[in-house]
Amino acid sequence: MADIVAIRKYTSELVKATFENRSPKPLPEGISASDIIEVAAKGHMPYLLLNPLLKVAADSKEAELIKRNVMLSTFKTFQQVMAARQITEAFEKNGIRHQILKGTIMKNLYPSPEMREMSDVDLVVYDESLDKAAKIMEELGYKNEGLVKHHMIFTKDGSLCVEVHWCLIDKSVDYKQFLHFKDNFNAKLKEGYSYTYEFSIEDFYVYMIAHMGKHFFETGCGIRNLVDIYVYQKKYSDIMDAEYLDREFSALGIKEFEKHMKELAFIWLDDKQCPDFYNNLFEYMVDSGIYGKGENGVWSQLAKETSGNNQNVKIRFFFPSLSFMEEKYPWLKKVPFLLPVAWVIRMVSGLSHKESKQHMEKITETNDEKTASMLEIYHKMGLKYRR
Repeated sequence: MADIVAIRKYTSELVKATFENRSPKPLPEGISASDIIEVAAKGHMPYLLLNPLLKVAADSKEAELIKRNVMLSTFKTFQQVMAARQITEAFEKNGIRHQILKGTIMKNLYPSPEMREMSDVDLVVYDESLDKAAKIMEELGYKNEGLVKHHMIFTKDGSLCVEVHWCLIDKSVDYKQFLHFKDNFNAKLKEGYSYTYEFSIEDFYVYMIAHMGKHFFETGCGIRNLVDIYVYQKKYSDIMDAEYLDREFSALGIKEFEKHMKELAFIWLDDKQCPDFYNNLFEYMVDSGIYGKGENGVWSQLAKETSGNNQNVKIRFFFPSLSFMEEKYPWLKKVPFLLPVAWVIRMVSGLSHKESKQHMEKITETNDEKTASMLEIYHKMGLKYRR
């Protein structure tokens, strides 16, 4: 891929050209259409980046691929918008308390819905209605693919995916956040509806950042999230309750995370001067892809275990602290003197666990400079999640 600074600057130009419905500047020297296609694929932003690219790369060998990706993205948006509408109507009719989440709402805040791609339609079902919701989804022609963490997955027509959640945050990621969203149910009935709920503009933003933080902590996350922040801030920053946001972000442990992500969003999309830290963060997010990579999970764990000076990183990886190990082996709380035994169990089980092997390879293969850069990112984000 081309130099990350050049990528950052030209993708900014493409996003702005899409928003402003104009032709972008020509591809700069050193960046190819293939580079942009790769970034668009990783970040799940085919329409946002490729539709304007087509205006300056219509004669390139990649033109047909670009056209196909844009068409598929546009069709998928139509499918998803119609699906969300149909599900809301069915749940409303059958008395199922629910709320459409994340991308389906964000689509309506972009200049045009197709500019904001999403992998699936997300919604949460409240109270005891989950089994009833599953039955309605099947009646609508969806196949129940089963349970994954804190949601059920439903598919239809090979390309449409709907995730029906029963809680807003998975307690296996951060128990404090799980309780916060569970005990502070702030959604209100949507005007004109009896069973369809929505967040205030502040609570939507809080949940957006919390969900982004969850992905970033676990495996990293992609730059499309930065566009969401930019769009939301542009629309609502002047009317959101800043004191309320500050309290919520502080309570959830994501205040620093939101600050840095908002800063990077405006650095990128307003093409402002970019300090090294934010350039490294942008590069990491581009490489992570929209939902991150499993091996990236090693950085958040090491950040909890190491100080800012990056000493003894590998030792900390193989021999974590008692507090870290108690998350994985709760029995240590009663017998902390068996910590060495837990280390051995962890090492042995890790040899047969794909994600653990990925973490081991990542930390052993990454050079000291890159390791220091990654730990700086995670230390500054301040995401100290505990299960």
